[in-house]
Amino acid sequence: MLKIKKITIENFRGLRLPVSVDFVKGSKATSVLIYGRNGTGKSSIVDAWEWLLNFKIENLRREGVSAADFPHKASGGNNSYISVDFQHASINNATTTFNPKKITTPTIAGEYNEFKALSKYPNYLRYTDLNEFICNKQKAERYEYIVKYFGLEKFSLLQDTMQAAINKQTNNLQNLQSAFDASSNTINAITGLTAVDEATVVKFINTIAAKHKIAAITTFKEAETVKTALQKIVQKNPVTKELTEWKAFQVRQNSFYPITTAKANCIALEKLFTDLKQNEESIKHLILSSLYELSIKIIPKLEDKSKCPVCDETFEGDLLKHITAKHTSLSALTKKKTEFEANKSLLEKQFDGISRKIAAIEAESSSVVLAAFQTFFDDLTAINSTLPTLIATLKKQLNDLTTLSISNDIAIGKIDTTISNEAASKKFVADKIAALSKDETTKTLAQDYTNISNIIDNFKSHSINKEKVAYLKNITDNLQIFFNNLTTYIQTEIQNTFTTISADVVDYFNVLENSNPDIKNPALKLLTGKDKAVELEIEFVTEKITPAFKFLSESQVNSFGLAVFLASVKHFNKDFKFFILDDVVNSFDSFKRPRVAKLIASKFSDFQVLMITHDQIFFDTVQRNFPEWQRYKFIAWDYATGPKCKSSKNYLEEIQSYIDDDNPITAGQTLGKYLEWIFGILCENMETPIPYRVENVYTLSDYYNPLAKRFRDKLKLPNSQHKLFGLLDEFETGTIFRNYCVHWKNEANQFTTEEIDTIFKKWIEIEQIIFCTCKSFVHYEKISNIEYVRCDCGTTNLKEQSLYCASP
Repeated sequence: MLKIKKITIENFRGLRLPVSVDFVKGSKATSVLIYGRNGTGKSSIVDAWEWLLNFKIENLRREGVSAADFPHKASGGNNSYISVDFQHASINNATTTFNPKKITTPTIAGEYNEFKALSKYPNYLRYTDLNEFICNKQKAERYEYIVKYFGLEKFSLLQDTMQAAINKQTNNLQNLQSAFDASSNTINAITGLTAVDEATVVKFINTIAAKHKIAAITTFKEAETVKTALQKIVQKNPVTKELTEWKAFQVRQNSFYPITTAKANCIALEKLFTDLKQNEESIKHLILSSLYELSIKIIPKLEDKSKCPVCDETFEGDLLKHITAKHTSLSALTKKKTEFEANKSLLEKQFDGISRKIAAIEAESSSVVLAAFQTFFDDLTAINSTLPTLIATLKKQLNDLTTLSISNDIAIGKIDTTISNEAASKKFVADKIAALSKDETTKTLAQDYTNISNIIDNFKSHSINKEKVAYLKNITDNLQIFFNNLTTYIQTEIQNTFTTISADVVDYFNVLENSNPDIKNPALKLLTGKDKAVELEIEFVTEKITPAFKFLSESQVNSFGLAVFLASVKHFNKDFKFFILDDVVNSFDSFKRPRVAKLIASKFSDFQVLMITHDQIFFDTVQRNFPEWQRYKFIAWDYATGPKCKSSKNYLEEIQSYIDDDNPITAGQTLGKYLEWIFGILCENMETPIPYRVENVYTLSDYYNPLAKRFRDKLKLPNSQHKLFGLLDEFETGTIFRNYCVHWKNEANQFTTEEIDTIFKKWIEIEQIIFCTCKSFVHYEKISNIEYVRCDCGTTNLKEQSLYCASP
């Protein structure tokens, strides 16, 4: 089994100096708990781990952060790495080092490939991942979450790539089909027949050849001989030659027009640009928009709604109103920037279209036409002289543009001039053709030559596009078949995978949601007829509900997502039992957070866990439940060194150390806080009636006396003495504890080290009776008129006969 000994990270993201996370305690591999406020560098550890596994960090990529930004800025890209030491027979180390020469491909060292073979599936979960699972109501986005943690991400990426290829080829096929249809329609118009094939075209060409005493042809390949012979006849007649040239130009002219004015669009774009550039600083912080949006969702769920969920600092005033105003201002700016980019793209396409039209009409070679339209072609040349520069300007990103002044460019004015001359230009050409067509023989010869030229060009296009359409349709059809098979495979794998882990998902969900017995049996439901859509199903009482959002709160859906992740890790990385949870409890209600610790204790005792949190209460809970774990506190961060961290003690360890140091005041204060916390939990567990205080301030005696009485009431048996009663009697002996209950917060009333030590040791004895290895204190419950006082797993049962002895 692969076990982690130590993770070392240096010069990566917010970690400057080497940060070592030790997973060995007392020569035994264990788990690690890290606490720190937001902004102290904790998440850089998770980023480094994802980079170690995938050579990329997906959530940073979505925010526009590239691989070049992974090394700490002060390192210059040098000595930026994550190194993991292992306990294993053949795998000692795996290291990934940033490669400045090829930033997307890090340098690997040690037994990296062997490590990767045992770590196939994602074993890290961030709060943002769970939040997306909750908040993204789009079925396709939840599908991506499921695919990732079922280890099918590479197939999903292939699916996306294939879908893009199918879309591209379908678009190409439509364009080719349109060109094919256009050539067919032109041939139909020339021949007056509906059939478009070689025999029909050859027959039509021979009709014209016979009219002008040109030798007939037998195949389309010979069509150019008829055209050449007819061209010689045309050239002998200057009027016919000029008429032919004007007719050819008329075709180009009709393709060139219409074109639309660009000036109004340019002016509108420049106005948006000016508005945006007036808010240059806001543009740099547009990325904050999504963060504000997330905060707006989170703040109403916080117990302290004045504490910022990002920096953990207290805000003087209405934090939600402040964040909402920030988001609103950025939302308006984001909307304007989106409008700017859309208009810029449309204008760029308009210029591209005009450029293509100019290129086509400038192919005109008739000296007669060129002379008559010299001003027109001079204007086109002027437009073309600056149009490429305008297009290049429009391709630039907003941040790269310092000025934007295109509405007064010479090209824009010439485009409008060309548009205004459309009617006169078309009339001039039409009049020329009409004047030259007065002689019927000349008109017929010109028309025959035009028809021969057009039918040859269009039948060539028709024949080529027919083959292309058939070829591309075959490719597109095969891609679609492969895509459908891949989609079916992924959906089958998702269903099979969920079937494999469903028992664990249900089990873990029930642990997290044990206070909601009517909600059970979470399941995934793939939507038929859709490529990438998945719904959540839940059983409410006895009815299956889809989608589960009809009854589940966001916190309950979060339990679903965490259960899927943990079940996947357990099943798929069997030879590397390790996972990271980064602030995932943020999305849980406070009463549910201890259940996460219980779930890990009861279901993942053979796993190594890296738990990261900025919640002090949860940190204290996990420290108390897992004293064998390594514990670190990230207490601060600065640019030059990175996080400042130190080893952490849990309450019991801290109290003992203060006692050992003969520091009774601090030991007593710490013990008082601890006992208030534990007494509160026990009073709730035992459903203990306590005196109500309107100011909501309680002394230890307010908690303890009713709690002790509750235990005695619920555990008493005739002629029997419970072991706990004796311990409670010893705990209460004399006046030490009772004085302490009243005076522990009063520094003026000092207790000796021996007095605090006595109270502390007596309580530890009691705690060993009422706290179970499943990480839960005993609780009172009544089922079918039978009363129980037991832990969550039932192993610690205070009503066991072995805990009683005969009364003296």
